[in-house]
Amino acid sequence: MATILGNSIWKHLVAIVLASVIAVWLIFWGMGVYTNHGESITVPDLREMTLEQVKRHLKTKDLRYTILDSTYIRGKLPETVIEQDPKPGANVKENRRIYLTINSKTPPIVEIPNIIQASLRHAEKQLQSVGLEVGELEYVPYKYKNLVLKIKMNGQEIEPQTKIEKGSAITLVLGNGLGNTKIPVPTLVGLSFLEARIAIQGMSLTVGAVVRDGDVRETDSDRAIVYRQIPAPDDGTEITIGEPVDLFLRSPYSEPRETEIGTFNHKEDAENDTLETNPLEGPDN
Repeated sequence: MATILGNSIWKHLVAIVLASVIAVWLIFWGMGVYTNHGESITVPDLREMTLEQVKRHLKTKDLRYTILDSTYIRGKLPETVIEQDPKPGANVKENRRIYLTINSKTPPIVEIPNIIQASLRHAEKQLQSVGLEVGELEYVPYKYKNLVLKIKMNGQEIEPQTKIEKGSAITLVLGNGLGNTKIPVPTLVGLSFLEARIAIQGMSLTVGAVVRDGDVRETDSDRAIVYRQIPAPDDGTEITIGEPVDLFLRSPYSEPRETEIGTFNHKEDAENDTLETNPLEGPDN
């Protein structure tokens, strides 16, 4: 009887121990299944993908995404991924959410900072801080080198505080450090407006105020005749490189002004003097 009872107790103890082991194993097995213990997914590189591509790609990986932020980068397609978190190559659990920064459809509008009279280096930093780019650099005669004198965009001068699209390229007009050089004032009276502009630019001067008579038609602007200029080309008069020359224009069909007549006579006299003193041309030729 005692032997039978002892065997029964041992059988019960063994059963309890086996049941406990099995229960513990089931618990750990269940936790492993629930948490994908020992399993992970490598985060793919989603950068440069469109949102539609991201959606399809993550579905095959059992991952999700959320748009966290947007920015604007000129040249990149709209609604493409710029940044992601976690980074590509990270190991994450199934169903993990990936946070995305995408490129905006439309560029935000920013204000051009006041960089007139600023140095080139400072201007570059100011423009970059608001998301603008430095495009071409134009140099004009001015005594301070790399000092910003004007701002241009698409060939047109624009003012600080002008609102433009973020990512736009700005042209800076800078001084070249040659502002103290002086040259004689050129004679422009009698030239066409086009010829005068070419002469002014060729001497590193700038076109100042342009005053047109009422009979100057817009279509004849380049052909209009300069009948007066400020400063005038008096004997010995000099002008600093980079300074403006103001021009007064008349129609090419109107009568010459007094200042022009004097200029033409001066030119004719010079031509006659050349003919009379040219040793290659004589009365017998």
